[in-house]
Amino acid sequence: MLATALASVALLPGLLTTPVADVKQDTKLPILLPSTLTTKETKKLYGDGEGEARNYTIAVSTVEDCSANACAVATFSAMKGIDVYGDRKVTLAKGRKGRYIPLSCGGSCSPPSVVWKERGVVYEISTDATRAQLVKMANSAIRKGPR
Repeated sequence: MLATALASVALLPGLLTTPVADVKQDTKLPILLPSTLTTKETKKLYGDGEGEARNYTIAVSTVEDCSANACAVATFSAMKGIDVYGDRKVTLAKGRKGRYIPLSCGGSCSPPSVVWKERGVVYEISTDATRAQLVKMANSAIRKGPR
């Protein structure tokens, strides 16, 4: 059986510098991002983001201005005023308690994700990574703190 190659892509500075600056203009929520993204994707990557007072989403995709699952690679999102969701508990950096949500498919598929809450905000990292890789990315985001 062949192993799938994984790439580690630096997010800041670089790929997400402009999207983070754009999102900061629209939200007061602390922006938490890992230092790198682990992915199976080998195509060129693009970053995009949008924010509002109580939420933001920063996305990585294989197409500029992606609006479909087919080109989506990863999302980093936050929402204030909701509870952590998911059944599978994970322990994260600095004593944070989170949840792992595995790949789920119905009409379309949702990639695995890790969700946790801090300072009244629920954060989610969603990409094609393993549980261990998602936990590592969440821990990086928690340790790095707000961008």
